[in-house]
Amino acid sequence: MTLPEDAGGISEVCEIKGSLHLIGKNAIYRVQLADEIDPQRTNIHIPNTHQQVLSCGTECRFVRQTLMTAKWLFNNNVLGSAFNYKSAINLSFEALQDFSAMHAAYEDLSVKLNKIVEELKNLAAKERTLTVPTAGDVRGLTESFLQKADHVAIDLFNIAKLFYPDGIGQRWFQSLYDLIAKKYGSDDPFAKFMKQALPFLQFVRNARNAMEHPDAAKSVKVTDISLLPSGELNLPCIEILHLETPQPSVCLPTLLGYITDELGSIFESVVACLCGHNVQPFAGLQLWIIEHDENQQKAYKCRYGYGTRIGGQIVPFG
Repeated sequence: MTLPEDAGGISEVCEIKGSLHLIGKNAIYRVQLADEIDPQRTNIHIPNTHQQVLSCGTECRFVRQTLMTAKWLFNNNVLGSAFNYKSAINLSFEALQDFSAMHAAYEDLSVKLNKIVEELKNLAAKERTLTVPTAGDVRGLTESFLQKADHVAIDLFNIAKLFYPDGIGQRWFQSLYDLIAKKYGSDDPFAKFMKQALPFLQFVRNARNAMEHPDAAKSVKVTDISLLPSGELNLPCIEILHLETPQPSVCLPTLLGYITDELGSIFESVVACLCGHNVQPFAGLQLWIIEHDENQQKAYKCRYGYGTRIGGQIVPFG
């Protein structure tokens, strides 16, 4: 099947939500065969189809941190036949879809603000009156962004539940940390990582709750472009009031970019840690998680994979 040239060629193939997906460098397409569209073959002229589902592919770091990491690590041969591979892949793809929307919102806002900043260089007040430009519905954009960020965290937690279905629950990622620390010790690298990641993950959850359910104890203030006493224009800002995870006023695109980058890194690392702590020997080989070198990352399109020792050297497995 030939994809549009802007897909960048097919890099990988993956079944997601029951459909074959072709992953290119710049886009991801869902494929439907004629037999799927018309199982009874009532119309012999029905063609096979492909439809773009995401305008990002293996060249995008979020694709690598989510779907590609999942594709290589969620392996029943390594994690055991009981592991729910399909659910894990589907959750990873859902997280990727939200990452894509988050990044698009951040990019669109940044481009718009940069254009406004350039236009303002030649703008002057007329008769002591200045028309202050607007960045649009920044509050609506922020609410949608925080919802999607929380969805990513929920998808990651649900992936963790596939590994420990009876061990974690209502206390969210705190329960995952407690289980890992108890099972492997508080000095275990996974436990240490989770301890560091917990405040950020809780911040994401609290920010969404404060945005959607404000009260006297929690709320989110988002401001449009405004004029400062100095005569300079201030870009949109966000301030999060919360007893546990407050965020002083900061430039809105700065915070959106930080949340996107940090959440991507945490997603990738937690998936690697979960798999590393549940890996099983395969065909007599002892396996563990390795971090690929630069050339291997180009080949596998992700940062982490499985490795084993052969002839005194650690080599990638899979």
